[in-house]
Amino acid sequence: MTQNARQRAAVARAAASRILLRSGLPLLIGAACLWLLRDRLEGLDFQAVAAVVEATSLGQWIAAAGATAVSFWAIGSYDLVMHRHLRTGVPSRVAQVSGAGSIALAQVLGMGMVTGALARWRMLSGAQPGMAAAVTGTVALSFMAAWALIAVLMAWLLPGVTVPGWIVLGTGGVTLAAVTLAFLCPVLRLGPLTLRLPSLRALAAMVLLTGLDIVAAAAALFVLMPADMALTFEVLLPVFALALGAGLFSSTPGGAGPFELTLLALLPHVAEAPLLGAVLAWRVIYYAVPAMIALIPLAVPFRIREAAPLPCPVSSGLLPQATRAECGVARQNGGRVLSTEQGTAVVAETGQTLTLLFDPISGRPGGVLSALSAAARDRMLIPVVYKCTGRLAARARRAGWAVLRIADDAVIDPAGFDTDGPQFRQLRRKLRQADKAGVQVTRERPAPAMLDELAEIDRQWVSDHRGARGFSMGRFCRDYLDPQQIFVARQEGRAIAFVTLHETRHDLALDLVRHAAQPPDGTMHLLIATAIRSAREEGRTRMTLAAMPARPGCEHRMLAALRHRIADGTGGAGLTRFKESFGPRRQPLYMAAPDMVTLALSAADIARTIWEKRC
Repeated sequence: MTQNARQRAAVARAAASRILLRSGLPLLIGAACLWLLRDRLEGLDFQAVAAVVEATSLGQWIAAAGATAVSFWAIGSYDLVMHRHLRTGVPSRVAQVSGAGSIALAQVLGMGMVTGALARWRMLSGAQPGMAAAVTGTVALSFMAAWALIAVLMAWLLPGVTVPGWIVLGTGGVTLAAVTLAFLCPVLRLGPLTLRLPSLRALAAMVLLTGLDIVAAAAALFVLMPADMALTFEVLLPVFALALGAGLFSSTPGGAGPFELTLLALLPHVAEAPLLGAVLAWRVIYYAVPAMIALIPLAVPFRIREAAPLPCPVSSGLLPQATRAECGVARQNGGRVLSTEQGTAVVAETGQTLTLLFDPISGRPGGVLSALSAAARDRMLIPVVYKCTGRLAARARRAGWAVLRIADDAVIDPAGFDTDGPQFRQLRRKLRQADKAGVQVTRERPAPAMLDELAEIDRQWVSDHRGARGFSMGRFCRDYLDPQQIFVARQEGRAIAFVTLHETRHDLALDLVRHAAQPPDGTMHLLIATAIRSAREEGRTRMTLAAMPARPGCEHRMLAALRHRIADGTGGAGLTRFKESFGPRRQPLYMAAPDMVTLALSAADIARTIWEKRC
């Protein structure tokens, strides 16, 4: 026997040992639990146990079946949340049925991770094994985490179980840390691995569905108990939650053994025969019946194909047609196209939101909110509209969404731009200062040497300003600058500042504004004035200097104070003075979300994304 053959044989023996251990361990756990229960089971009247099952009325069976149906609806919906989080593209109904069916089989067969993955793979014909395993793994791990939170809360709030205070505090601390991590770091990068954490919307759905599942399963057991049992539902519920967890951790078929051990240990005042009789009836309606029903999709699996992520990526030929040039930022922020029957729009994903940027690229805004909501739901994200104009904001308000004015667009009419008049006195002074310092501005095409100069200016600017903002604003990138208009300020032939503008058939929009340390006074004013004159020569009718802090006519004092505080902290006051020196027309820009809570959460998440550090 060769050495390679001996090695293969050793590997095969090790694999067989692991399989034997995995399959035998649950049986050993079940046997150990029965041994621990021997004192409680001695003298147990098994005929009395059977009599409890026989005495169960039709109404009790129907009520238990209804509670079981609610529980498995929650289980299937939990699977749907995971499919949406993992972007599998599996249809909603298929995800729910396959999820409930695989759990029904796995909880009867035991070894839930293995049997659940195999059942999902079988029910989802055409799916890759890795997808079924990923869904099974995320469902199992996340459910256990949600179960721990629900079980501790039930034990703390309800009678029947006493839980130490440090466990409650520890569980609360871990939960708060997990929520904070999911918000601040929605994508974890561990070396070459990238892990996208569930959104807060997904986390909330997981906890609520887990709670509903536990309550409904406990209700199914409670209605099967004899009417003369001295046990209330609020006492049973925390005990049931702990017993359910014990069964899940053991991986025994149906949790048999650990489940009963926990129930009897935590309910010492309850007679064994009625309790075990109710559990036996419960196992029939909650385990056996769903498992038999699950054989149908197992025998006749759904035929699916893993769909490509939607919406689709933005094509290079679409952006030049946009009504607002700012849509060009979609080439950098991972923007995608959201299509409706009446037009298209650019959407970008953050940790918690699917955000429609600006206004629709083309067509009318009709149907865009419903399409955005559906796309966000399919990704377990919050639908948000960001920096839209009044037309779309009015439609969102009519649809019942919360709408907030967040900024004003500084709109310039290049054809009517003229620096004469008293309102341009400051601008004329700045332009004279730049001219006196020998600053010259020209429009330049991207070239390797010029881009090297701009990259060095950008590096200095980013260092001086604690980073560059992103998402709805551009960051310096050579390929990103290629379709943009670039204006460079030079002093004695050396580049000292530059600006770039998005360009479409309809519009120009200011994007990057960068300068080296301490440029001559008026340099940035000269850059913008030159860009406006160039737009006038091209016959442009609209140009925007991008957003600046809003100036609403009337709003609540607290909101006004918060707005001013944010503007002062981000340099908004100086930015406003700079842009207003060109005499722009203020066009209100709005943010919209389904309600005020999601609006506030989305605003915080978008702000985090704008300042997010990227490689």
